[in-house]
Amino acid sequence: MYLILGVSTLLLSACKDTADVRQAEGGYTYKTSGVVTINQAGETSEVHLTPETGTMVLSSNRNGSEATLSFNHSGGDTYDMQVRLENDSIFLDPLSRTIDVEVSTDTLAFGTVTHQREAFEVMVNGEGKLMSNGDVCLQLRYAGHALNENYTLTGKDIHVHCKRNAR
Repeated sequence: MYLILGVSTLLLSACKDTADVRQAEGGYTYKTSGVVTINQAGETSEVHLTPETGTMVLSSNRNGSEATLSFNHSGGDTYDMQVRLENDSIFLDPLSRTIDVEVSTDTLAFGTVTHQREAFEVMVNGEGKLMSNGDVCLQLRYAGHALNENYTLTGKDIHVHCKRNAR
């Protein structure tokens, strides 16, 4: 009797989670923002990321425990994040991607500051929530290095707000 009741409870809770995930499936617009730390030869500086905007589609597997977040950045970049879902929590599988960051270089001898965009290969991970209003909020961590210069990049406070498109 207890075994049957326990299995029934487990099945009902699994169905509820799947239903919640199925309701979250669909299209979103998103914006990424945050601050990263750039390190070059022991000198560090904090840099605000250029806001990244575009569309995102959430699609889940059959049982609703795993999903894909497919991002299409308005600047032309596309990438997929594989995630695990537990109730309203989202856990990202690590992902490697290339991002552009504007780095400033202070040339003291000439008294000038120059800005240049650098491409960084970063490992992305993090977690998020399926919000009760239908939105998806992610908090990401970045760690990586510049492709052409001797810079490293870290960031642990990168936010992605995905607003549900009207149905």
